[in-house]
Amino acid sequence: MWIVLYVEDEEDDVYFMRRSFCRAGLEECLKTVADGQAAIDYLSGCGLFANRLIYPMPAVVLLDLNLPTVSGFQVLTWIRQQPEFQDLPVIIFSSSARGEDRLRAKELGASDYMEKPDSGMDFGTVVAVLQQKWSTRPVANGRYAPPITASAAAARLPVGP
Repeated sequence: MWIVLYVEDEEDDVYFMRRSFCRAGLEECLKTVADGQAAIDYLSGCGLFANRLIYPMPAVVLLDLNLPTVSGFQVLTWIRQQPEFQDLPVIIFSSSARGEDRLRAKELGASDYMEKPDSGMDFGTVVAVLQQKWSTRPVANGRYAPPITASAAAARLPVGP
């Protein structure tokens, strides 16, 4: 099953994303955590997240930048430092349109950068893009295949504001 881990502390954004996944018939595909440390714990399978039947490994991480406890940039850095997650697609999903945030995300190894829509009603478009671009990346034996090369990730990441 295709699993997306959505790391977001804004309850409204989580509500609209969950609603959009449900409308797309993908309600079982979305897992959420509310802060950066919880994202690291989920990916590590620590504590509450040890049961992989309940908390399966994601095929994609949708990561906000402005998070409590551990920032999105810190989570992205941690993910890219873990050998088992080198190929895990991490899509930054932020309200920031700042060019420096896009550049830093790219430098840290983000697979893509998507700006949050102005309206919660437009989250369905985000789900459609995620499904189209990333749903063919299943988890296989704890690894993500086919691997994303640095050049391929850079080619997919939009540059500029």
